[in-house]
Order: sequence, then structure tokens, then C-alpha cells
Amino acid sequence: MERPDHGKPGNALDRRQVLRGIAVAGAVAGAGGLLGACSSSSSSGQAAASPTSTVKRRGGALKVGLTGGSGTDTLDPHKGLTYLDTARAQSLYQPLLQLNTAAQTEFVLAEDISPHGSTSNWVISLRKGITFHDGKPLTADDVIFTIRRIVSGKLTGATPLGPIDLKGLKALDKLTVQVPMTSPYGSFTDQLAYWYYLYIVPTGFNPAKPNGTGAFKYQSFTPGQRSVFTRNANYWKSGLPYVDSVTIIDFSDSASLQNALSTGVIHGAGALEGPQLAALAADGSVRTVKSHTGAITPFTMRVDQAPFNDVNVRQAMRLLVDRQQLINSALDGSGTVGADVSSPYDPNYDTSLRREQDIAQAKSLKKAGHENLKVQLVTSAVATGTVAMATVLAQQAQAAGVTISLKTVDPATFFGPNYLRWTFSQDFYNYSPYLGQVAQSLLPTSPFNETHWSLPHYGDLYRQANATADASVRKEIEHEMQQIDFTQGGYIIPAFIDALDAYSTKITGYAAAKVGQPLSDFNFEQFSFA
Repeated sequence: MERPDHGKPGNALDRRQVLRGIAVAGAVAGAGGLLGACSSSSSSGQAAASPTSTVKRRGGALKVGLTGGSGTDTLDPHKGLTYLDTARAQSLYQPLLQLNTAAQTEFVLAEDISPHGSTSNWVISLRKGITFHDGKPLTADDVIFTIRRIVSGKLTGATPLGPIDLKGLKALDKLTVQVPMTSPYGSFTDQLAYWYYLYIVPTGFNPAKPNGTGAFKYQSFTPGQRSVFTRNANYWKSGLPYVDSVTIIDFSDSASLQNALSTGVIHGAGALEGPQLAALAADGSVRTVKSHTGAITPFTMRVDQAPFNDVNVRQAMRLLVDRQQLINSALDGSGTVGADVSSPYDPNYDTSLRREQDIAQAKSLKKAGHENLKVQLVTSAVATGTVAMATVLAQQAQAAGVTISLKTVDPATFFGPNYLRWTFSQDFYNYSPYLGQVAQSLLPTSPFNETHWSLPHYGDLYRQANATADASVRKEIEHEMQQIDFTQGGYIIPAFIDALDAYSTKITGYAAAKVGQPLSDFNFEQFSFA
């Protein structure tokens, strides 16, 4: 399924590289009576990670599965559409930095990225001794080529790269790049945490001939079916990878994915649903992993359209939500309570923010002209639990005298011409640091500003946060921005969504991961047979 470009950097489908089941058949449970379907047993059978005492052995052919692929699957690391595309890119290519399984920034191809003189001038220092699969050494020129390819091509990665001055990019030596900005950009390293848009490719890169620095080398690729990659014998990380090959298989639906794991056809299954995980937990040949992530599926209220142009209505909508009940009913308990602000693992996240259901206050806030408030919520099976969450919200709203009528559309319609124009709808994001999320969706210039949020003071604060090099000052600014999100914003973020994966007991090396990407952030170089 394709979604059209809306004329902004990258297109909607590119950003949905973080898909949580868009093409998964049966991704959403039945819509009726969800409030009565709360289960207290949904957390059974979980594993935080594989046993640390398990001895890893070398060799073997690893096979993993995901849903959501199609004939439009790609090997271009800058044009990925689905989790499957990301799994391929993560195997073949590497970024300058990424978030590790603990959602902390970790340098990969870079050994340092830091501002020099001001936050308008950055220097990237690369690791020594890294080569591409064809034997060519990684150099500063490759980084410059990659940045120019992404920005000039108006690909999704152009957003996190921010105000880079393309003409001013300069190789200071073979392993050092000077990166000037056209305006202060103190959050540069936070923005680079969108690593799955920013894999480094060699100069003159031809996507038809995959050539990265990753742990695995290209062998074969059949769109919509499978990809086979083999061990990179010259990988720069000593002793890795453990397996001889990794095969990534596309499954047409979640039932066949679950069955493939149960019958031993594959060794790992990613982006599962709650009922699937519960069923697999009873299988002695399978270990299940529930990762508590910072991923969000916000309800989006357009602040420039009635009734949501009234901040009291927006606050009333947030106060009528019983968040834990929504998690239990719509997500089978697979989530943690949110408070309408993103990025819980950011060191600058304001942990004091809390929001409980308050029906009385919700009724009071919506009184002025909205006594019998009726709104339409557009929903679609575009991510895990979206329709179920919408259904529960509609049921909960009745207690506050709010009537929410659901308009359920297919994913192609959802991401069609009206995407980013729906008055009341939903969307989804993997975890990113706070200012990175702001850049993606909460500025007038953001490519995915579903709420049409454009508060001038908020934009000023974002620019101030990027201009300062003082960490304590930046934290204060971000807290002020988060208070605005909390008291005035257009998002309802009831939960941080868990990622659900399962593995054969024959393998080890995986771990729970907080970002939201399946299968331990596709870190297949660490997987091995036990």
C-alpha cells in the first residue's frame, strides 16, 4: 500500500518506516464492548531477554519474520516503507549514531559529534578502519554524499538533518566532517536518533547494488517474499556477527507469522499482537518478549478547527480518558500510562506530569457552548490497536457527555489526500528524544503536524533550546514546552505502546528494546544459536 507525497520533506509512507502492523491482517480486535474485555492476565509469559548464561555459538542460518511487506519493498536505505525495509537496511548499513535498546544515544560509525564554537557549527569524527562491503574505506566524503543525497532528494531523513548548509559541508580530513548550520541546532545529535532514515552510503551509491558497512552482505532479495544476507567477514566489530546468514521473510498476515514460529520455520517473529503473545507464551519452544517502549499512538485534535480550537475542549477530551482501562481493554495490557507528552526516556522529560481521569472537570471545561459535544473520530488499522483504542475512547467519552462517532477507513484512505487534514484522528511514532519529536510533528514547518499546532511562543522556545549550549538551560526550556503540551496541546497520548516479539528457544542474543522497533531493534549481529 502506498501513500502519496504531501509536498513536504519525505512522504507520509517514508515516515511510517516505523510501522506497527499497517498491513497486518487482523491487527485490530472486534470493536464492540471493549470496556468489558479487560484482562488481568495479559502480562503472563513475558521474558525481558534471553538468558545471559546461555553460551553463544558461531554459525547457523538465522530466519526471522515480519508482516507488512509488498512488491514495493526496497533495498534503498533512505526510502524504506515498512519494518521489513528497516530490517534489511539495519543488516546492510549503519548510521553515524543510533538509540540502543535502552533508548540511549550510542555512536556507531561516528566516534564523536559535537558543536564547535556554537550550535551552528558541528564536527563529525568517524571511526578508523571501517570499510564498505566492497572493500572501500569509509571516509568523510561518504558522509557528505549521504547528507546531500537525503536533503537534495527531499527524503524523510531531511527533517532530522535540520538546517544543514549543504554548500558549506566540508571534509577537514579523511575522517572528519565540518557540518555548518544556517541557524543554531543544539539538538543535532538528538535529531540524528532517527537513525533509520540516515544510514551512511558510499559516494556514487547505487541502491541496485547494496554496499554498506553493516554486519551482513547482500545475497538475494525478492520483494514481498524474502531477503537473504550473509556474514560480513571483514566487519569492523571484532567477533561479530555470530550467524552465517540472516533471512528476513515477509508474511502475509499475523496468523501465518505466529504459525511459522510455532512450527520452527523461523526463529524470531516481530510486531505481534497481545493475543498472539499470550498464545505463544504457552509454547515451550518459544520465549516471548514484551518491551516497554516510548512509542506513541496519539489521538490528534486540530487546534485550528472547531471544536478543538477551544483549549477547554481539548483539555476536557484529555480528562475524560481512563488511561489504564484503555490500555487493558484496547491493548491487552501492553502499554504504560502516558500524560499527553512524548519522549519518556529523554533525560529532559518532566516526570512530574500526571493526568488522571476527571469526569467532573471534563464536563465543567466543555460547558461553554459545548454542552452536547459531538465529534467524529477518523480511525484506521494503521498501527497496533488504533481502532480498538478509538472504540474505547468513544465509550469512555459518554460519561462526560461527549458523543464520539467513529469513521473507520482503510489505510489507503487514511493516508490519502486527507491525511494531516482530519479534524480528529490518530497517528503513531516510535520513541525519539523530545526535540526530535517536536521537529517531526509540533512545529508549523514539521512534515507531520497533524494538529496544525503553530503557537509562536512554542516555536520561539524550540529555537532557544537549539541555540543554547547550556544543558541546564535547555532542560528548563524543554520543561516549559512540555507544560504547554500538557495544558494546551492537540495530542491525547494515553499510553506508551509495548513492542511484542517472540523467539525460538534455539536462539539467544536478543533483548527488550525501548525505542519501539521490533526484534531487538533488528540487532541481528548479536543473535546466535544457543
